[in-house]
Amino acid sequence: MHSLVTHMPKSRDPRASIAVVIGQLSQGGSERQMYEFLAGCDQTRWAPTVYVSGASGYWEDRILGLKVPIVTLKGNRTAKMLQFRRACIERDTQCFFSWSSYTNGFAMALAGRSVRCLGSFRNALFADLPDRARWVWAWMSVAPLRTIVCNSRAAASEASRRCGTRTNVVYVPNAVALFPAEQLNEWRRQWRSRMGIDDKTLLIVGVGRLAPQKNYIRFVDVMRAIDGEFDAVSVIAGDDLGSGTSVCKHAAAYGLSEKVRLIGKVPDARELIAAADLFLLTSDFEGTPNVVLEAMAAGIACVATTVDGVKDIIEHEVTGLLAQRDAAALADNVRRLAAEPGLRRRLGRTARAKIEQGPRPEEVVQRLWALCEPGS
Repeated sequence: MHSLVTHMPKSRDPRASIAVVIGQLSQGGSERQMYEFLAGCDQTRWAPTVYVSGASGYWEDRILGLKVPIVTLKGNRTAKMLQFRRACIERDTQCFFSWSSYTNGFAMALAGRSVRCLGSFRNALFADLPDRARWVWAWMSVAPLRTIVCNSRAAASEASRRCGTRTNVVYVPNAVALFPAEQLNEWRRQWRSRMGIDDKTLLIVGVGRLAPQKNYIRFVDVMRAIDGEFDAVSVIAGDDLGSGTSVCKHAAAYGLSEKVRLIGKVPDARELIAAADLFLLTSDFEGTPNVVLEAMAAGIACVATTVDGVKDIIEHEVTGLLAQRDAAALADNVRRLAAEPGLRRRLGRTARAKIEQGPRPEEVVQRLWALCEPGS
C-alpha cells in the first residue's frame, strides 16, 4: 500500500521568491554589500536564491550560512540563460534583482513571466561591459528592467537620460559601518607590525581588484614621482584580474619592488586600510567605491582621481584631495599630505564625520528591499 504522502502535491512556499544575480562572489565591496542585503532579508517574507554567472569564492560560505541557496550557472551565455529561466520557473520567482550591469541582461530570460525586474549599475554606466558588441550588451542591460538602482549620481543621471520615463531610475548610495577608534588603532598596530612598517614611515594603501579599471600602473607612477623625497612605502591588496604581472614589472623597472608591495587579497581589507597614513585611488572610472568610504570611515585621508561617484563622497580640501587622472597631479597631493600631518588628520576627521552623518548600511538595505516590493 502506497503512503498517501507520496501522492500529495508539494506545499507551496508562502514567501515571495526573489532571484538575486551576480557575476562572481570574490572578495569585493559590491559582493560585501550584496551579503549585507541578504543578511537584512526578512525570510518570513522573502525566499532569496543567489545565481552566480561566473566563479564562486570568498562570500559563498557566508551566504550559505544565511541559509540562502546559491546556484552557479554553467556553460555559455545562452546555456546560462536557459538554466536561469528553468530555475526561476521551478521556484515561481516573483522578483529579479541583478547586482551588476553585466548580469542585468539575465532579466531577458524571464520574458513572458510576471516578474518584477530590478537591475543595478554599480560602476560608471556601461563602463564594465564587454567591448565586443557593446551596444548589444548596453541594450540588454536596461531594456528588460522596470527599476534601475545606481550607487552614483553620475550613473543615475546618465541612466535617466538614456531610459527616459519608461524606467524608474533610483539613486541609492553605498554605506559602510563606522568602527570604534580603539578597534581601528588595534588594526593599525597589528598590520604595521605584520608588515614591518614603523610609525615614522608613511604607509600608502590601495585596495581593489588588480584590473585595468583601477590603473595601478598610475599608482606605481605616483610612487615613482615621490621616490626619495620622504620615507614612504605602499601596499596594494586585491585579487589579480589580469593586471598584477604588468604592475609588478612596472614597479621593478623603476626599482620600486620594495616600495610597492602587492600582497593579494586579504581576509578583511578594512583592517589593512586602518593601518594606512593615506589611501590612494588611481582608477580610470568608478561607481561609488566602497574602499574609499571605508578609508573615510577609518579616518584615513584619501587622494583620488576625480571620476564618477568619487565626486559624490570626497569634497576637495574638505574630506580628501582630488586630482585628474594624472600621476603628477596625484603625486602633488601625496606630497602635501606627507609634508603636512596636521592636514592629514584634519581631512581624516572630516571624512569620518561625513560617514557618521551619512546613511547607515541597514538603512540602505531596507531601502533596497522596499524597491523589491510590488507597486514600489
